[in-house]
Amino acid sequence: MYFNQAICDVYIGTGAGKKLMEDIGNAKRSVKIVSPFLSPFLVRKLIDLHYKEIEVQLITVDTIEDFYGDRQKNIHQLIFQDRTIDKEAEAQRLKWRKRKQLLFLILTFLILALIATAILIQERMVLWGFIPLLPVCFLIRYYTSRIRNAKIYHYSYSQLFPFKVFTTPESNSYSHPFIHGKIYLIDDEIAYLGSLNFTNNGTRNNYETRIRMVDRKAVKELVAEFETLFHNEIYLEKELSEWGRELYVEPGN
Repeated sequence: MYFNQAICDVYIGTGAGKKLMEDIGNAKRSVKIVSPFLSPFLVRKLIDLHYKEIEVQLITVDTIEDFYGDRQKNIHQLIFQDRTIDKEAEAQRLKWRKRKQLLFLILTFLILALIATAILIQERMVLWGFIPLLPVCFLIRYYTSRIRNAKIYHYSYSQLFPFKVFTTPESNSYSHPFIHGKIYLIDDEIAYLGSLNFTNNGTRNNYETRIRMVDRKAVKELVAEFETLFHNEIYLEKELSEWGRELYVEPGN
């Protein structure tokens, strides 16, 4: 993409994100962000915007800062787990449980009967009667295994607001480039470009470069570029279900 003669403000130095954060905080309709790195408290700001009914879209990569560890996991709040029950599998599991219970009662009764008989007639040979009971034991173990391994729950995942997480390409891979650009669009009227990531250091502490544009033609082109990147079918992305399985437990039964 190339756009010439766009009017913009230029800022170089620390605190490059101060004006950006003001514009994001004053958004009326939408905030769209491309940033390969994120800080948890800034993700929290996006969550707050969403609950203020501001349209939020985010493009990042799979090096999410707060995904691992014991810190508050704001990125986790972007993904919800939905669970549905397979009624047929649930009914089948119930049948297996009833069969197991019946077999266990029969086995218990027969064992007690054999022991009582052996005591009454003082004949140890009666205990050989346990051998025919072995198939019943195997059946109980069989049903126990089927019950334990039955999968009656199906899981799906949904997003709090639309976001894409592109995978980091391997060092020797040229299948797609690393998403390193930083783009910030507020209400599709204000655009920021530069070096600052959507992180604490990027917006506050680092020596960064950034430009701010309200040029209608330039901003329109950047909005189109964002939509193209968001809906592209070339760059590899981490599926929502992959994140979900890492974030949530999926008990089968």
